[in-house]
Amino acid sequence: MTTLSESATGAHTVRAFDDELQQLHSLLLTMTELLMRQLEQAMRALDAGDMDLAEKVLARASKVKHCETRIDNEVLALIARRCPVANDLRTAISSSKIVVELAKIGEELADFTRLITVLYDPDTSDPNPKLLADIIKIGDLIRLMLSKLIQALEQSDTEPAYALLRHDRDYEIELQEGIRHQLALVLKDVRMTRRALDVMQMMKALERCGEHSRNIAQYLIFMLDGIDVRHARG
Repeated sequence: MTTLSESATGAHTVRAFDDELQQLHSLLLTMTELLMRQLEQAMRALDAGDMDLAEKVLARASKVKHCETRIDNEVLALIARRCPVANDLRTAISSSKIVVELAKIGEELADFTRLITVLYDPDTSDPNPKLLADIIKIGDLIRLMLSKLIQALEQSDTEPAYALLRHDRDYEIELQEGIRHQLALVLKDVRMTRRALDVMQMMKALERCGEHSRNIAQYLIFMLDGIDVRHARG
């Protein structure tokens, strides 16, 4: 027979577990929002040639690492304390995978920002605006992807994640067009070669941000709906 005391204890344990899962969810959202700010400020630094802002973005990269460490610790502690099963275990495992992908986006954005400081090195002339136009376009696409991830996390809704995956083809087309455009500019003026190579490195960093965003969308769908879509796309 279950006593009233035992029942109250069980209810308290369930509430505490729910609170821990919600805390984990909130930390993932916080980290994603931080990456969005990193991207937006890096793009502003690029557009304005603002080296002070670029340095601030680089300095804040340690916060991304701190978020990763904290979420990792939360996941491990949750599994150790609660021994979750079924849906709760799926949430814990998915969160662990998502934070790895978020950390990789943070690393790519740091590399992207370092290349901004190369482009605007005071010992060289400022880059041709034509070289930067393609980066701006791709940066806008990555911003859209991150906004979809934030929306999915805020609302615990997989539709934005599915929308991100549907948008993925547009992103790939934009990237390939940007690379072709950079090559065309170099063929017209070989003096742009070194700059174009730096720009293409930046585009590749953004491309990898897109790949990690797609992976996160897939993990979110698995976490929220229990559907593995990783192998469903041709």
